[in-house]
Amino acid sequence: MKLAPFPSPRTLVRQWEKGEIKREELHLLMAQHQTAILAEAEEEHANPIAAYLERMTNKRSAKKLINQHGEASLRELCLALSELPEFLPAAFLWNADHWDLPFHCFIRNKREPVFRIREVFLRSSRAIMLIEHGAAQKRRTTRERITLERHWRGEMKVVAREQI
Repeated sequence: MKLAPFPSPRTLVRQWEKGEIKREELHLLMAQHQTAILAEAEEEHANPIAAYLERMTNKRSAKKLINQHGEASLRELCLALSELPEFLPAAFLWNADHWDLPFHCFIRNKREPVFRIREVFLRSSRAIMLIEHGAAQKRRTTRERITLERHWRGEMKVVAREQI
């Protein structure tokens, strides 16, 4: 399932504030995001056992990552990834800085588009992430190595992106 072939809500609001898009376009694209999320919720309701198993797998992956690197650092990295253009998981990662959402909500191990964080090498001003995203089948999944550095304002920004 392709959630959004358009920018994330955070990017849409930024574009609207700069005057790049009109209010009607903002509402239309936000409504498309909402429709896609509601459709996914209906899928979970239709198959609760598969949804439960997926949630448990995501929680386990998230817990391992949090124990290794800390939740605040991982949320910061996910938020930086959500700013990448043409990055499909940005539709899920755009609100990674909202602490009222559990971190496991951003990990998608089996449901398309998948988003798996395989490895994270984290230092105070630099990070390297090995991620998988895209199709659920292993051979069709896109694997990337993303290098992030701390910007002069203290935010993590993507500086290099290469497919593996």
